[in-house]
Amino acid sequence: MENNETKNPDVKEEASLSKKARLKTLVLKIPKKVLYPLATVLVLAIGIAIMFAVSSANTLATDNAKVTAKMYTLTPPSTGKLLEWNVSAGDMVSQGEMLGRQETLPGIFSPADGTVVKSDYMAGQTVSPQNTLVVIADTDNMYIGVNIEETDIMKIAPGQKVDVKIDAYGNQRFMGTVSEIDSATQTYFSSGLSSFSTSGTYTKVTQLIPVKITIENPDKLPMIFGMNCDVKIHLN
Repeated sequence: MENNETKNPDVKEEASLSKKARLKTLVLKIPKKVLYPLATVLVLAIGIAIMFAVSSANTLATDNAKVTAKMYTLTPPSTGKLLEWNVSAGDMVSQGEMLGRQETLPGIFSPADGTVVKSDYMAGQTVSPQNTLVVIADTDNMYIGVNIEETDIMKIAPGQKVDVKIDAYGNQRFMGTVSEIDSATQTYFSSGLSSFSTSGTYTKVTQLIPVKITIENPDKLPMIFGMNCDVKIHLN
């Protein structure tokens, strides 16, 4: 048996109007002291959502970032025994300072001012051009190295302002600036032209492009190579 609402459209419409009327009455019964705060909270929530959306559109954030510095690698030009070697990891050196002597060289000199971060040899050992004698870091000009996906790199330009948080310093914010964008992807020189495949099995992988960000550190807080960072680059 069909009910009256199905048989009579007027009855169905009347029932619908009755539901709306009951809902309106229910809303009107809510005290103003409750209704107004609810409306305020709703407006604030909408405003915050809009601000967040605008902020996200105008910034690019990533945690693929670390504290680093320019590195200088020194290798001997020929094979020979080290007659003298005067430095080890942690030593401060000056450009032109003699680090040691080799049989075939009257002196081995530092290529830059900085801190020795790697030195695995000592006097008496034989070294060749395939060996890295020392790695020196320009610790007076440390910066944040950020890897940006190639799909976003065209949004980045030198001079853009950056907010940096270093994990070691919690929520403390460092002001920074995009100072340099590498002209090659992170892996280009390690794979080179050999990465091109003609076998039909090539799989495209999103490439990362290194970006250099210089930061302000007025309190001279100590920085350690490899410290993790979060960065937010302001695109406008």
